Amino acid sequence: MWRSVLSGTRGFVLWQKAEDFTEYLFPIIDRFPKHEKFALCSQIKNTCYEVLKLIIRTNKSRQKTPGLYEIDTQLEMLRWLIRHSHRRKYLSHHSYETDAKRVDELGCIVGGLLKGS
Repeated sequence: MWRSVLSGTRGFVLWQKAEDFTEYLFPIIDRFPKHEKFALCSQIKNTCYEVLKLIIRTNKSRQKTPGLYEIDTQLEMLRWLIRHSHRRKYLSHHSYETDAKRVDELGCIVGGLLKGS
């Protein structure tokens, strides 16, 4: 099961979705106001990088469950950062909805993996 979702021959489902989300999100947050570039913008990017790093680490680990919980925690933080950006009006309503759906999709994959373990 782990092979098919994390690193199957058809591609890295969780990795691919996280990478696609990152590619979509970064150009949007690069348009944040200049005074947020080194605070909120950097925090969002670092959290995305952390999620990608944790996916790699979890995929290579024999004990998947602790890594999946770490990924879930980082996704929760990412949800909050995106919600905060929307409240501050740095994200349009459409961008916020799209971002939230993509993070929820990642969370559903992680949740499914946790239930299967």
